Amino acid sequence: MELTIKNKKNLLIERIKNNYYGFLYSLGGVSRSRLIEMAERIAAVKETHEMLTEYYDWDEEGEIDFYLLFRDPLTIIADAWEHSRNEMIGDFDGAMFDVSYSDKIISEYPLIDGVDRELYGKIMSFPC
Repeated sequence: MELTIKNKKNLLIERIKNNYYGFLYSLGGVSRSRLIEMAERIAAVKETHEMLTEYYDWDEEGEIDFYLLFRDPLTIIADAWEHSRNEMIGDFDGAMFDVSYSDKIISEYPLIDGVDRELYGKIMSFPC
């Protein structure tokens, strides 16, 4: 059975929420001083989670399919957002665009089990 775009969107948002809860859990044993050092990263992950689950307009099916390939789409986008913030660009849509159209993303981040990296070209054929 083929998933509808709405079902795919819901699946992706659930994965992003689970990634966020995993990130929060990973902070449980971190010392106070280390948490302070990680403040920018924590803020970037929190902001990314909020943007993706509450505000981002997931209207491109190809974009949704792309992020569903990965185990942790939150980290991928948070990395881009954190870089964008550090470069004083601060443009969330720009960070999303950079991730969506970067060939290196497919090789740098873990995909979900059973996904062939060759699907990248097919999935990324959605229009800008």
